Amino acid sequence: MSLEEQIINQYNKRKSESLYSGGLYSEHVDKEIYECISGVLKSEFNDYRDLNVLEIGAGNGSNAEIFVNCGFQIQNIYFNELLPERINAIKSNYPNNTIFEGNAIEIPIDRKFDIIFQSTVFTSILNTVDRKLLAEKMLGLLNPGGIVLWYDFIYNNPKNKDVRKVDVKELKSLFSKSSGIYFKKITLAPPIGRKVGRFYKLFNVPFLRSHILAVIKK
Repeated sequence: MSLEEQIINQYNKRKSESLYSGGLYSEHVDKEIYECISGVLKSEFNDYRDLNVLEIGAGNGSNAEIFVNCGFQIQNIYFNELLPERINAIKSNYPNNTIFEGNAIEIPIDRKFDIIFQSTVFTSILNTVDRKLLAEKMLGLLNPGGIVLWYDFIYNNPKNKDVRKVDVKELKSLFSKSSGIYFKKITLAPPIGRKVGRFYKLFNVPFLRSHILAVIKK
């Protein structure tokens, strides 16, 4: 099965199951991600006005709001997406922005970026070779001094064989050519977070967190 076929199958299953949408849990997770990314950006860059961002596997483009709210110019946000339905959503939501359509490993991208962002893309790629190729592509697309900004989970879900964790050891292997990696463990594990609702912050302690936000330097 090709990478494209695999991703389409996974997307169709998620659409029908609607496991990850809405509710208090999503609100807490989104707020935490924004706060953590904002903190990273302030520590890595002095001025956002001229910086550009490419999101790999951008979905419907909603993550662009994170960077706009951090002070980035909307015209400096670029998207990559594989699935036609999501590409159409990005075109509808951001008609004046550039979209690189297709498998990011294979498509030509004719510019460099200050930040390349991925959110739960690598855990949807089951093939180790494809993971390595995409990691190399992302590093190669960075400007000097640029960073890959990474959000993904580090534990397997035994009930979902359509995704596979990327733990810290594998992350470092994927980006072995980077000049440095640091990370923070975030996000209360979904099975717990959905149950505790408004008590998210009370339960959100390091040993119950399931994801990492990582900074990978060129």
